[in-house]
Amino acid sequence: MISIKKAAVAAACTTVLMASSAIANETYICKHGNQERTISIVYETEGQAVPCKVIYTKDTGTETPWNAENLAGYCEEKAAAFVEKQRAWGWTCDKQEAKAMIQEETDSEMKEAM
Repeated sequence: MISIKKAAVAAACTTVLMASSAIANETYICKHGNQERTISIVYETEGQAVPCKVIYTKDTGTETPWNAENLAGYCEEKAAAFVEKQRAWGWTCDKQEAKAMIQEETDSEMKEAM
């Protein structure tokens, strides 16, 4: 019989493997004072606009506020609007190279799961 902890670790590893294959095309790093937030658009398949998801990371954790399976442009629209909202709140947001960011987020999620 498999323990609950081993099952959780196995599920986390599966999530990491699936997330590692995702391609981030756009990532914004938003800063306000000593705080930092990340907004990324992640594509499941390179060169395809869907499926996609918007990943939002701040000091309290990571969430996926939007995703799309069939509607191209949806994730880009939502992410751009959210970046503008952050800027309106006084945050400075800059576009970054994204592929490394997804690996960092994946590594962080793996550590949290353990």
